Order: sequence, then C-alpha cells, then structure tokens
Amino acid sequence: METAAGLIKLKPDTAGDLQEWRDTLDARRDDVLETLHNEGVTIESWFQIDVDGQPYLLWFMQAESIARAREVFLSSDHAIDAYHLEKMTKMADAQIEANSLLNLSIDRYHGRE
Repeated sequence: METAAGLIKLKPDTAGDLQEWRDTLDARRDDVLETLHNEGVTIESWFQIDVDGQPYLLWFMQAESIARAREVFLSSDHAIDAYHLEKMTKMADAQIEANSLLNLSIDRYHGRE
C-alpha cells in the first residue's frame, strides 16, 4: 500500500462551499465508495484546520497505487468525481504535497496488508 497527504489552502469566503461539498459527499457516500474502490483507494480522509488564521484542508489517502488512483480519478466519468473536482478547483487557493516520513500499520505488524 502507498500513502499520500497534503494541505489545501482554501480561498477566502469558501466556508459555504466547503459545507456543501462535505454534505454532498456524505449524502452520496455509496457513489463515493464505489469510485474509491475503482481507484484502488482503501482510505481517504479529510480534515479542516486553521494555520495562522487561514483555513486549510488536510487530506490523507492510502491506495494500492497513488499514481493509478489519481489517473483513474482524473479520467472518471462518475458525476460525483466531477463534482468533487469542480468544488476543489473552486475552493483551493494552493496545494502543498506532503513528504511521507513514517507510515505504521498494525496490519503490517501482523503480516496483513
């Protein structure tokens, strides 16, 4: 399994868009889970944080292949993927990719991956 994470700095006045995005993805959970399955993603998590008074999204993903997951997402014809991309494009001011330093899993410890 591979992991990826990053920070997305949000544009000002996007709180309403962020809430709509969260509510939509939560309401369409089955669609989201189907697309994650298609992408080979086993975990996708999102967190909202403030850094020096600026709103950010922190995301984390675990997948069989991060490159393949991105490729499948970007070529997807699923409406929920198009919606997600549209909202992120509208809300994101900048994105910072994180460098993985340490990734521990109890499954790896017990030989289950």
